[in-house]
Amino acid sequence: MKKILIPIDLDLDSYHAIDYAVNFFRNESCEFYFLNMYNYDVDGLKAIDLLQAEDDWFEKPKIASANTLGKVIQRYAANKGNGKHIFRAISECGMLIEGMKKYIIDLKIDLLVLPGKDYNDGRIQRYSRNYKGIIDNIRECPVMLIPSSVEIHENSKFLLVSKFKSELPKNEIEKWYELVKIVNGSVKIIALSEKNQMTVKQRTYLKMLDLQMNMWSGDPVMIEYINNAHELKNYVADHPYHIICLMDRKPDFWRKCRLKHSWIVNLGPLSNTPVIALHR
Repeated sequence: MKKILIPIDLDLDSYHAIDYAVNFFRNESCEFYFLNMYNYDVDGLKAIDLLQAEDDWFEKPKIASANTLGKVIQRYAANKGNGKHIFRAISECGMLIEGMKKYIIDLKIDLLVLPGKDYNDGRIQRYSRNYKGIIDNIRECPVMLIPSSVEIHENSKFLLVSKFKSELPKNEIEKWYELVKIVNGSVKIIALSEKNQMTVKQRTYLKMLDLQMNMWSGDPVMIEYINNAHELKNYVADHPYHIICLMDRKPDFWRKCRLKHSWIVNLGPLSNTPVIALHR
């Protein structure tokens, strides 16, 4: 049984992402966990103010969290009618990323699903601070980012993108390919490099992945070469409704110091395309 974790933000409509995930796994036995991490706004409050605060002040965020999660559970558990799916809610006071890591490990989560905003309004397309933090720090399972304007399609095409500067981790690729099989999808490999400038090692790692994909799928897998991340974003814009899958390398010193972000963050939101972040 697959276990899917979906964080619920009280200020963000998460239903599109939940609908997508439920549809994606419609033929799979799944437990969906809806998580809301709440905390208290104590900026500017002194210790004496906290001691004198009414019980209602402490209960309000807790009640708001429980009410929102209750509505989500009611909507899906009562109305969807898929006997393969179980829906559970988790409401807890604490920090978002730490809470997510805890439950991913404790519950043995297979996939984290992040609801996204609609970026088709002319604004600069940037991830929020929370999104950046999650992409940079959550590495315990694959992370799927779902923009609000996307729809699931039969026989989805998964674009697996890598620079192939090192061997792709077999365990991570195996878990990812399970998602491909769940929706009866197909795979295209995108080498983020000019073909004639790839090193011997890059070509070797690409060939290894190609052989593995051919063995699993039983059919030849197409390989395409794209020079850089900017051209990749243009390519994705011209090929909507695919699922782009990006291999994120281990954080270096600068990322650990929060002076740099994952290249997935720098790629920015893709308005019509789900993104699956995989990890070395």
